[in-house]
Amino acid sequence: MNIIDSTTTMIRPPVAPMAIIQMPAQSAAVEPERFQSELINGMTRALLRTPSPPCLLRAPTGSGKTFVISQVLERVSKERDVLWFWFVPFVTLVQQTEDALLANATSLAPCSLNAGRNQEAHRGMVLLSTAQGVARAQWRTKGYDADGDDDSRTLAAFVVRARAQGLQVGLVVDEAHIGLDKGTEFGKFAHWLKADYLVMATATPKDERLNEFLTNAGYSAQVSFAVGRDEVVQARLNKKYIEAVVYSLGNTMAHITDLRRTVLRQSWRRNVKIKQTLAASGVNLTPLLLVQVANGDKTVDDAADDLMRFCGVPPSAIGRHSSDDPDPVLMAAIANDSSKQVLIFKQSAGTGFDAPRAFVLASTKPVNDADFAMQFIGRVMRVARPVRDAFGRPAEIPADLNTAFVYLGNAQAQAGFESAVKASVQVKSQLEGQTEKLTTRQTISGAVVYSNRLTDQEPVAFDMPLPEYPEVTAQDLAMAALAGLGGQGTLFSSDGDHHGNNIDSDNSLDRSIGILDVAQPGPPSSLRVRPTEIKTREDLFAEFGRRGLRAYPRKENLSQLGRSLKTELKPELGDMSEISRAVASRLLISDGLRATAVKAAFNRIKDTEKHTELTTGEGYTEEIQVFTDRSALARSAMASLRALPQAEEEDYVLIVETIASRLRIAIDDEVENLDVQPTEAERIRLMRDAAHWVVLKSAQELREGMFSEIAKHAKLIDAEPLPDVMLFPESIGLELSAKNIYGVLPPTREAGERVPREVLMDDRQWLVDKTYALSDGEFSQGHFDGTWFGNSLEDSFSRALDSAEYVVWWHRNPRNKRFAVRVVRAEHDNYFYPDFVVCVKHNPADGPMPRLLETKDDTKDAARKSQHSPDFYGKVLFLTPDGDRMRWVNDDGSLGEVLDFDDMQSALHRLAATRPIGRAMHE
Repeated sequence: MNIIDSTTTMIRPPVAPMAIIQMPAQSAAVEPERFQSELINGMTRALLRTPSPPCLLRAPTGSGKTFVISQVLERVSKERDVLWFWFVPFVTLVQQTEDALLANATSLAPCSLNAGRNQEAHRGMVLLSTAQGVARAQWRTKGYDADGDDDSRTLAAFVVRARAQGLQVGLVVDEAHIGLDKGTEFGKFAHWLKADYLVMATATPKDERLNEFLTNAGYSAQVSFAVGRDEVVQARLNKKYIEAVVYSLGNTMAHITDLRRTVLRQSWRRNVKIKQTLAASGVNLTPLLLVQVANGDKTVDDAADDLMRFCGVPPSAIGRHSSDDPDPVLMAAIANDSSKQVLIFKQSAGTGFDAPRAFVLASTKPVNDADFAMQFIGRVMRVARPVRDAFGRPAEIPADLNTAFVYLGNAQAQAGFESAVKASVQVKSQLEGQTEKLTTRQTISGAVVYSNRLTDQEPVAFDMPLPEYPEVTAQDLAMAALAGLGGQGTLFSSDGDHHGNNIDSDNSLDRSIGILDVAQPGPPSSLRVRPTEIKTREDLFAEFGRRGLRAYPRKENLSQLGRSLKTELKPELGDMSEISRAVASRLLISDGLRATAVKAAFNRIKDTEKHTELTTGEGYTEEIQVFTDRSALARSAMASLRALPQAEEEDYVLIVETIASRLRIAIDDEVENLDVQPTEAERIRLMRDAAHWVVLKSAQELREGMFSEIAKHAKLIDAEPLPDVMLFPESIGLELSAKNIYGVLPPTREAGERVPREVLMDDRQWLVDKTYALSDGEFSQGHFDGTWFGNSLEDSFSRALDSAEYVVWWHRNPRNKRFAVRVVRAEHDNYFYPDFVVCVKHNPADGPMPRLLETKDDTKDAARKSQHSPDFYGKVLFLTPDGDRMRWVNDDGSLGEVLDFDDMQSALHRLAATRPIGRAMHE
């Protein structure tokens, strides 16, 4: 942009003196960039049309939205007699907006709403306020004619007087993605105002709040204009890069590191480096470090003290905003004072001021809200005029001078800033206006959703109301899970190839998305018929179809497959004494462990003693015997015992006594070498001390031993019934399977990731595990969620099962499902769920028998899991990926033979060799 003379003669009609915001203009008038000129011209033409549509401007923070709107208002006001109301989300932005209007729209007359409503309205008058300033239910119920007195005119009286003078009314909603957070009440104000012109500006593509506001304000369509971040960067209004700096600390360092001082020091060092780079590049500019601290009495002073003490920042170079109440005049003054190198402010004052010479923001308090984070980023996003002048096009601005640095004192705070940046980047350029028609629909929960879609046909009027919906009754809510309204096209395309025999949907998805706001048209009959009640399976299947879901029924009359699979239940044992004694008796105590335990009992364990000469730094080490803190040893051993499953105090004592008795001979042998023989009580104490050492060093072995003994008492029960059908979106084809009990291979992970893109949220609510009590019997459904997804090797294994003659049927066993097969682990508190249940004939003379197979990456975990197998299923067999093939896992965790998917006889041999003993099953 080029600076132009800001002293151009102002053309204003004669007006009575009015109270304006007491703040001199601190911005220089500018010449618009090309994209800004196109936006100004397009929005002006749109507003001057008949009928005048609501205009929405989507543009990133720092792109000059306020400037563009001010030029639009100025041009419209030259053609029409318009009184403007301008609303912003934060009080700080009121004065910032007034400053911009004074500098760039000299024919407009800005003033605060409270002061201006007591003056005579006139063309070009702009009343500034926050949206919250008028979003008051008490005012609305009295027609906005409730707050007047002898000295103050009500809003209603002011508007009536203005319209009586022949003035039209314009409404501007700036930073609408924030200001319309309470859009319903503010929307009702806008509906009451019945503005002749409506202008909105937002920094994100989020439309929910805007759509709700527009519908409450009485509008059914809008015309949108947009500029993407790329164009703003190319115009050098925004820095090209944004770099967030976080600190990832280990568990110990996380408790001893002062992150606030670390952030301040590192951000100051970055600011100094930028200052040096500016000087080396011949740019006469002092960079400003912005420090955002938490609200509080001393937070600003504490940060200033740290900067002076640990960074050497001169006191005179630090500007402070200590008040909790924002003061934009002070903030702007500090930001423009080149003697200040640091500006410290509280979170509540972090908006509403420009600081073009700021490159670095240090945030010592988490900012997780994306909208608020966007305001903070805006403080350091702008490119300072001296930098732009020093690197004229086509020269590139150096990366260090073209980067906004954000130092965060909390790694989790990065989420808010990252979301803000992503939202800004999503805005795509659309400099010519496009009409967006608003639609409304009611969800099954009773909520009303407003959406927008592009249309080539301009409406007859933009303020036609949307169709109303009947009030939702309690009965409707009770049937929420069974009913829904209207089809809606998907926003995303369907792609991806499937191998094998795919089940394709007739409803292929449109691959052309268009720009962000385009919604795909629904089917010709877009309204779904709300069923009165789902009573039968036929009703339920019809609803699945309306939801775009396909039901895959479980095959019936399969040998050895009833409604439920067999599963294990962990026993709750009332008396653990025998198990505790058995575990302590079988615990492996090596010669080395026994010898060390005896040394611990007799204070003979050796350790290293380090000696250091402080003046020279030289040192040496010695190995010495150390005393054992018996009390500490006992406490540590007891802590290990308390981690044992299902054990109680009596069991702890029993385990220690059993281990101590096993150490008696070793203790007696050592006692014989003593000059003074201990008493029997002292011998028992020595045995107990040695036992505590063994417990401490063998805690894992004791724990696994307890689990192993408990697993031996596992109960075999019926799991919950298998689902009658499995659900998955009809638009995502699944590969057919000859022997899977549901007739298909479960979805791949890639197919699962497509579900939220291709199925509406309301319809996805039907993808649940659920049981229905219907008039024609109980019916259960499941859905293919992430617990079913397989990888390419597992899919190849599944196809091999289909082709194996000895396989009768197979089932992918999902994790943590009540109808799944689970096995008690012999070394862990959890269950494990084998990946496959495969019904096989071990030889032609045998009847079918279900077996369990697990595919596992971790061979060590496979070895641990194999320590226990259910008697009903026999030994669980384990496979593990090895490149593009699978190999058997041996009992010790080592890799066995390769499984050839084209020759599954080797799998049959291994199955036959591990079949349950004494359980011959014949049909």
